[in-house]
Amino acid sequence: MILVSLICALLAVLAFLPRAPSAALDARLAVLETSARMRRRLWYAGLAVLVVCSAGAVSSLAGGRAAAIALAAGIAVGTGWRLATSRFRMRAVFEAQRQVTEACAALAAQVRVGRLPIQALATAAEDCPILRPACSVQHLGGDVVAVWRSQARQRGHGGLAELARAWQISTQIGAPLAAALERVAEGLATEESVRAVVAGELAGPRATGKIMAFLPFAGLALGYALGGDPIGFLLQGLSGWICLVGGVGLAAVGVLWIESLAQRAAIQA
Repeated sequence: MILVSLICALLAVLAFLPRAPSAALDARLAVLETSARMRRRLWYAGLAVLVVCSAGAVSSLAGGRAAAIALAAGIAVGTGWRLATSRFRMRAVFEAQRQVTEACAALAAQVRVGRLPIQALATAAEDCPILRPACSVQHLGGDVVAVWRSQARQRGHGGLAELARAWQISTQIGAPLAAALERVAEGLATEESVRAVVAGELAGPRATGKIMAFLPFAGLALGYALGGDPIGFLLQGLSGWICLVGGVGLAAVGVLWIESLAQRAAIQA
């Protein structure tokens, strides 16, 4: 019962640990951020229940030792999967932000050389796929601003909201479109530069997280160097099983916490 209680408490901490935002990158998408966070927590709560049930089944079939090993391995694999998927999503977000910046710069360049807004959008869309939905709607006589605002709700596409605002102001009150687009492009380029600097500064904390992941192995090696048998202790008896699951769980929490802080800082840059 003590081992099961420890497992439930550990998985609850993992499930409700604050995660890096995955649905919104700035204040414009705060509502989506709240709903995405709730979905993630519900998903992790369900995963925690599944892991506990699986551990209980393994424990009843093969004993506490097999359950402790299976649970520790599951925590390690789940942590690695979480880090890999989180890094993949962040790369996708940064790539989308880069494409938005390039699209705004290309559109501003086309308007600057004297093209009409319709011609500028059609020409820029040839090299910037992110502008093609708006170009298609424009050819059908639709609302380009509505398309960009809809795209801005996607992760990494928040800069399109500023593009839509500049386009709308220019078409409604006749303000110079070239100047407005240039300001939007310059602002997005500045944000891109800041994100690059922040990403470089975050290399150190992320390296610390990787070192933390390998500290348990260093502890095992040190135990053997001192003449002990740490693995034998971890695999025998209730106290060893608790230390095994608790140690792996705490290491996983530390790694995920450091990664969460790093991603939050990168997103807010």
